[in-house]
Order: sequence, then C-alpha cells, then structure tokens
Amino acid sequence: MLRVQNREQEANSMNAKQTEAATGISRRNLRFYEDQGLIHPHRNPDNDYRDYSEQDIRDLKLIRALRMLDVPLEEIGACLEGKTTLAQVSTAQQFRLERRQKELEAAIRFCRELQSAPRPDEEFLDGLLNRMDAPENRAGLFGEWTRDYKKVARAEAKKVFTFTPDDPVTNPAELTAALCRYGEQQGVNLVVTRESMAPEFEIDGIPYTAQLVWRRMGPGILLIVRCTALHPEQLESDVPKARSRWMKLVHYGWPVALFVLLWTPRVIDTDPANRPEVALAGATLLVTIAAMYWVFRHFKS
Repeated sequence: MLRVQNREQEANSMNAKQTEAATGISRRNLRFYEDQGLIHPHRNPDNDYRDYSEQDIRDLKLIRALRMLDVPLEEIGACLEGKTTLAQVSTAQQFRLERRQKELEAAIRFCRELQSAPRPDEEFLDGLLNRMDAPENRAGLFGEWTRDYKKVARAEAKKVFTFTPDDPVTNPAELTAALCRYGEQQGVNLVVTRESMAPEFEIDGIPYTAQLVWRRMGPGILLIVRCTALHPEQLESDVPKARSRWMKLVHYGWPVALFVLLWTPRVIDTDPANRPEVALAGATLLVTIAAMYWVFRHFKS
C-alpha cells in the first residue's frame, strides 16, 4: 500500500505554505485533494492548522505526477489506498493515451491533406469528406471530444439541479422528506445535514444547499426545489481545463446559438412590409450575441 495507515505524526511536518513550495501544488488544490480523500493531513491541536507529514508530501508529489499524465482522480485514490498498484494505473493510462494518439493521428493526417491543397476543388473535398466519414476515422476524430463532452456535461448537471416534489412542502420536515425521496428515486446516498426551509445535505459526500422556487405555470403555481453544490470545484471533471472551458461554452451556449440560427433568416429579410419585425429580430440578435459573449467570459475565468 502506498499510503501508510494509522501512522504517527512525523517530526518533519510542513504547513500549507511550505507544502505548496515543496510540491508545486497550490493551497486551493491541497484542500481539494483533501476533500477528495486523497490525503489526510494532521491537525495541529494548538491552532487547528494542517500539518503535512513526509508521507503526505510523497503522496502529493505522486498525485501531481499522475495528474500531469491526466490520470483520473478515482484511479489515483485507488492507488494510494492500495486497491490497485502504480503499475496497473500507469498501464491503464498508457492504453488510454495510445488510443488518444491514434485518434489525433487521424486528425493530423487530414490536416496534412488540406495543407497539400490550399485551393481544393470539389472533387478533392468530396473525397476528403468521404474518408473522414468512414467509421474508423469518424470515431477517431470525434470519439475523444464526445467522451470529454459527456464528462463535462455530467459534472455541470451535478453542480446545480432541480426537481419537483411529489407532495406539498410547507415546513422543514416536509422538505427533508422530499429530498430523501428524491435521493431514493435517483439511487444516490442523500443525507440531510441541516434541516430547515433552506436545508443543507450531502450526496455521496458532496455538500449541497437547497431552496424553494415558485414558478407560474398557466393558472397555477409550480413548486421547484433548486439544489446547488456548495463547493462546485469538487465536481469538476478530469477533462483538461482549457478543453473543459470550451465544452462548458458549448453546453450552455448551444440554445443561444440555435435561437440565433432560427432568427437569422428574419433579420436578412429586406421586404419593407417586414421592417418592424426585422428591427425586433435585429435587437433580439444583438441581445443574444451579448448573452453568448457573457457565457464565454463567465467560463473563461
């Protein structure tokens, strides 16, 4: 087992600042790895600060090395806990990287074809598209992107989600019952940690808070429970940050893009009889573009 269980606090311990300097891991990520259960620093009884032992430092350096190789956090945790070996983890990651390499090689090959024909004719493009549409090449070009997008979409869906309770909710006990019933329906381990009309709860160890939202639906009012992760960074996928940022833009921006696509024909309609509608469509388009820009800036930071 890579981690020594039930060890005594080692004499040469480091505080968070020293550990950051020794490992190259930011203090924010130190807390994140602790929240994920990858490390368990000792608490100084005098000031309640974290003290990182020599074993913690070794584990953190291994974590950093494996994360630089894009190894998923779940596999790193299993390795540190002794459920799998470092050789098994690195072999599995090598297989994934080799598969990704083949996918990238297909894309690079088509890029070179385009470079060789700066002014391609229709026959060349038809042939290129036919080759790109071949099952073996389509999987290579889009397989990795699709897998990563699914990871990002699942992670985003866990950060904020809503549900409609089956029964009326008028007090904290009824809201707790609604949350527990939702957990049972979804097959997740949901535990309410603070009962109130704005309760806190955990799903598989991830803390959330909930609030009630009332929306008008026709003649009636619909009650919705909106649940938000208290620490959304704990739910980030293992997709590289730059790629994840663009996939979040796609995830949240595609409805806006679809709206633009549907309204564009109206905007370019120059029939004088339709000018009021064109003006409205143009204003809508500008607002939509501004919304897409906000989405990009929001996820760029």
